[in-house]
Amino acid sequence: MKLILRILALAALMILADVSATQGTDLPDSAYITGVHGHPQKHSLSCESRSAADLAAFWGISLGENEFLGVLPRADNPELGFVGNPNDPWGYIPPHSYGVHAGPVADTLDEFGLQATALNHLSWDDLRGEINAGHPVIVWIIGQMWAGSPVEYQAPDGATSIVATYEHTMILTGYNMDTVQVLDAYSGQYQTYPLSTFLQSWSVLGNMAVFSSGDAPVNATPTTEGDRGNYTVQPGDYLIELANKFGTTWQVLAELNTIVYPYSIYPGQVLQLPPAPIVSDQPEATVVPPEQAPVEPVVRAKDFQVHLPLVVANQPINLVQEQTSLSSSASPAEFTGSTNIIYLSELNTSPTVDWSLFAQLRDLAMPVSITPGDPMLIK
Repeated sequence: MKLILRILALAALMILADVSATQGTDLPDSAYITGVHGHPQKHSLSCESRSAADLAAFWGISLGENEFLGVLPRADNPELGFVGNPNDPWGYIPPHSYGVHAGPVADTLDEFGLQATALNHLSWDDLRGEINAGHPVIVWIIGQMWAGSPVEYQAPDGATSIVATYEHTMILTGYNMDTVQVLDAYSGQYQTYPLSTFLQSWSVLGNMAVFSSGDAPVNATPTTEGDRGNYTVQPGDYLIELANKFGTTWQVLAELNTIVYPYSIYPGQVLQLPPAPIVSDQPEATVVPPEQAPVEPVVRAKDFQVHLPLVVANQPINLVQEQTSLSSSASPAEFTGSTNIIYLSELNTSPTVDWSLFAQLRDLAMPVSITPGDPMLIK
């Protein structure tokens, strides 16, 4: 009897292997899910709770980040619960404050009524299959898709787990043959990365993810790249130019694609476009009163990667502003950090400047840290 059971189990494994081997050929080269909306995380180490809340919202479950964080179990092992204080600095591993892995996140989502499953050692085709099914996926990566080093950690109870510095989560929402599209829990914005970069970063923590399923909401179906209604951002594109090109406004594009201040777009990013307007023979001109005219956020797409700008400081940071307007006078602006953690994005006060340009101006390397008192040029 045992021999028969072993034969049946072996046959089942062979069938699964055959399905896995052919799965990649059955999936399209590109697919994107619309209707996933993001928000920036509220705490230094709450990326998992932010991703979980945004994923739940996609499935029609109203769930706050702090509400989810409050229900997450606490533990010394990230496989069992949240490790440490969510307000502590980011970038450490247990026993210091760290975060949580997929298992407790999936279990907590189940408690809120969402069918969720934590999985490890997944393949790229596994993720592609979920995206094509219309299911966004929470993935565990390192920082802003950085390479990292896995570390074996032993909890006080003797249990071991693989951890890594700068552990982070994003929601995978789309892909093509060369890139992936993700919703970053840190900024609440969509980002696009090379596929090879994503796969390397995702592998550090063992190809970990949370799958989910439910009643798909309206406008949450996957679309293939090139279908009507989508546009892939090219180097040099910016929102206003694209809005004029497609007969809409930059505000509509930003809202439709969950693009928030400072309204950055990136080469390779796939934008959903609104329906084409109906053009009459004699269109009426619309006059916008001067007081209602928006400031144009001319943020051009750049060929650079976005880095999580964590800055630790206790002293004021002096900003020397280089005037580019008609005024020739230049005055220094003071930014005083009242807490131990300051984000470089907080230094950005202009809708025409992306915080990541600050890092470029100073040739800052990952993880994009700056020193108290360091002058920064704003262009």
